Amino acid sequence: MRMRINGYGLLLLFPGLFSAALAADISVVGNWSEFIDSNDLASGAGSDLRSPIESDTALATLDITATGGASWTVKASKSDINWPAGVSLAVKRTSDGTGTGTISGGATYLTLTGAEQTLFTGSGDRGSIQLQLRTEFLSVTTEAPDIYSTNVIYLIQ
Repeated sequence: MRMRINGYGLLLLFPGLFSAALAADISVVGNWSEFIDSNDLASGAGSDLRSPIESDTALATLDITATGGASWTVKASKSDINWPAGVSLAVKRTSDGTGTGTISGGATYLTLTGAEQTLFTGSGDRGSIQLQLRTEFLSVTTEAPDIYSTNVIYLIQ
């Protein structure tokens, strides 16, 4: 079984909706590919898979620039390509990053869905914000060997 989770960022502009629209940029670099085999069994042969399975704490790096010092919110969602039903994917922020701005929230796992959810908030420019992913509820009894894949979508408002 192989899991691939891709991350990418989107730039959202809302011209005409606000008197001063935030034109911040967000970029994300990182990709998690986890090969699940007998080493991931909880108690050896005949047992189920260990859960949760986590990525490295610095799996992805997120940068927020061109904010002009304004406040912003980073939201996250996922878009499944071939993802097993009942298996969750969650993301959390593992560092404050660097820069002149502030950052708050996101230090605990947020279970991702197809709907945008607030991951963390802040203001000003912040770079090198580290992210970690976690998956739960994979099971040898319900998931056939396959390549499972989903995209994690990060956006800034």
